[in-house]
Amino acid sequence: MIAKLLIVDDEPQALDVLFEAFKPLGHQLYRATSGQEAMRIYENEQIDLAILDYSLPDICGADLFRQMRATKSSLPVVFLTGYPNLATAVDLMKGGACDYITKPFSLVKLCSRIQALLATVHPEIGRAERPRSQNQEKWFPGGYIFGTSEAMLAVESQIRKLPRYAQTTTLITGPTGTGKSAAARRIHELTCGANAPFVEIDCSTIPRELCESELFGHEKGAFTGAHRAKQGLFETAGNGTAFLDEIGELDLPLQAKLLRVLEARQFKRVGGQACVPMRARIIAATNKSLPDLVQAGRFREDLYFRLNVFELWMPPLKDRGKDVLMLAKSFLDHFTSYYQKAISGFAPEALTYLQNCEFPGNIRELRNMIERAVISTNESHIDFHHLVSLHTNGAKPAGVEHAHPPQKSANPEAQPLLFADVATDFNLATVERQKLLAALAMANGNKSKAACLVGLSRTAFHRRLQKYQKPEPAWCEHVI
Repeated sequence: MIAKLLIVDDEPQALDVLFEAFKPLGHQLYRATSGQEAMRIYENEQIDLAILDYSLPDICGADLFRQMRATKSSLPVVFLTGYPNLATAVDLMKGGACDYITKPFSLVKLCSRIQALLATVHPEIGRAERPRSQNQEKWFPGGYIFGTSEAMLAVESQIRKLPRYAQTTTLITGPTGTGKSAAARRIHELTCGANAPFVEIDCSTIPRELCESELFGHEKGAFTGAHRAKQGLFETAGNGTAFLDEIGELDLPLQAKLLRVLEARQFKRVGGQACVPMRARIIAATNKSLPDLVQAGRFREDLYFRLNVFELWMPPLKDRGKDVLMLAKSFLDHFTSYYQKAISGFAPEALTYLQNCEFPGNIRELRNMIERAVISTNESHIDFHHLVSLHTNGAKPAGVEHAHPPQKSANPEAQPLLFADVATDFNLATVERQKLLAALAMANGNKSKAACLVGLSRTAFHRRLQKYQKPEPAWCEHVI
């Protein structure tokens, strides 16, 4: 049996994200951006579960909830809000709401919660979950979780502008680890369908002499070792998607051949004479500046313009706000299940640390950090020290200039002692002072970031530092 879900939110882009998250559940979905529209749908359809934004343009979500419950007291309702209020949450839960979820939240957990609620009301509905595709699991545990930040909602909006069956060439750019491969798969599923082939080749890992064969295929005997004919990337992709990752690493002779293929929409296998039509959509990705490569003579200008019909920029993780916490929680859910550990969440200090990290390696670096933390701890929460102790040359809080503390100078007062230096001094005041100064050194004098490193607020950090009544070293003159 298929359930009918009503999702109400005044942000159309947020609705799009929720719709895509719930699609794999296999239920019938309805959307509304106002209370009036929601009630119209509710009155005309047999809604099995409602997901309501608390703040709507024409009515308070609580009032909409009461109107719905007046006609169907058993209706399961889940509230979403970006402005949490404990008293409101208590009142709604007392009034019969099933859950009150604050943004940002894990879409994986939300989907699981929805299925659990449906299973309670209608056991036959709760089992209507479709298996996820291998492509989804390969990139990210639980499927595509782009986030709810303004930057990623803009990415989602751009992706949805691509025509469903058109063969528009797409170029995805952005720093390493930002999810370019995931974006390519997202485009693929929206434009070609989840069941169409998605074939990926990393141009930076294929030997130059084999890259032409990988792209176009070869006939038997075309070169030494070609004992049988082989289909290439473009032929295997069929009516699906051919994804060329790290396109900036392709050498110039192959760039010329690729340009001809994109123009003619056909190609020949290596050693072959017959033309093979290319029906696949081409998506290319790079973390390099192709215009700079063109200027340096390492990338063809005509190929750049041919690839750049539709460009999609993937923003770095540091520009995605609270998406960091949503992603971290989703990674934690995945790895606690994978490694069979009972870790329920992050301590407040750990969340503060994650929010202030720059993550030069972006999502990939965050994913690895969470996995290492899960592996290394047997506690019920991921604490601040689980992340910091594993953090060497990786993610740094914004403004930190050194991955390691600076080298000690000859003047003991000009340079704070490192943590190891006080190992034999068990005076608590001395240990605390030296740790505070060491954090300040790692943060290059930025008190806000130093406070984050030791899990304190800036005010508490400054107060503790002042109580020792010693002048701060010269490198602390410029602070924020």
